[in-house]
Amino acid sequence: MAMIKCPECRHHISSMAKTCPECGCPIDPEWAQAETERELKKLEEVPFTVEVGGEEIEPDEAVQPPSSRRKGRGWYLLICIVLLGLLFGGIYYYEYRADRQREQHAYEMLQDCSNPDFYEDFIIRYPKSQYIEDVRARYAQVAAQQQEWQRLIENGTRDDLHRFVREHPTSPYVKVAQSRIDSLDWAEAKNRHTLEAVAQYVASHPDGYYIDHAEQLRQTLERQRAEALAAQRDSLAADSVQATAQPTT
Repeated sequence: MAMIKCPECRHHISSMAKTCPECGCPIDPEWAQAETERELKKLEEVPFTVEVGGEEIEPDEAVQPPSSRRKGRGWYLLICIVLLGLLFGGIYYYEYRADRQREQHAYEMLQDCSNPDFYEDFIIRYPKSQYIEDVRARYAQVAAQQQEWQRLIENGTRDDLHRFVREHPTSPYVKVAQSRIDSLDWAEAKNRHTLEAVAQYVASHPDGYYIDHAEQLRQTLERQRAEALAAQRDSLAADSVQATAQPTT
């Protein structure tokens, strides 16, 4: 791993980076490897010379006093420390930026999420996040809704389902609750088997799942009522004719 320059903004970045943390330019791994090799080659080609009497000669050709040698080693160590500092600083900065991006993405994924496990995972992974208080509050709300919904599934009545829909209009369980209410109302209308019950179901669920069944039942009940009225009229007419035909004494 080494520090190279971004091809776009020329800032120093890690050779392992996939994108530049400064300008976002994508970094080709093969280009980064070649750039690293070029930088190392440049360092190897820099001649290490000393100046004696105005003339640069190689170190083995010069006789350096102990103080000069110590001074040269000090500058070399300083340069190494600076380079290492830049290297590790760049790595830390890159990792920090990458971690913040992962945190932001995880927080955005929680929007409209109804599974408390995802909130709990965020709290464990990012306990010092700037969003931690908001996530904890939403986690408590989602967990409470889930527990209430489980109780409704086991022992809830139709009134309980109506109350849940009123109190939690944005809950992901609202559609399921409305579907259960639709089924319960239709079952009651069928059991009552009257035009009034069917009309009440249609008024409450104009777009209900059983609206077509309700229309068929309404037509059947109206036909049965018409047949019953006709039979009643026929019976009354027959009784009237029979009474008229009887001789008077």
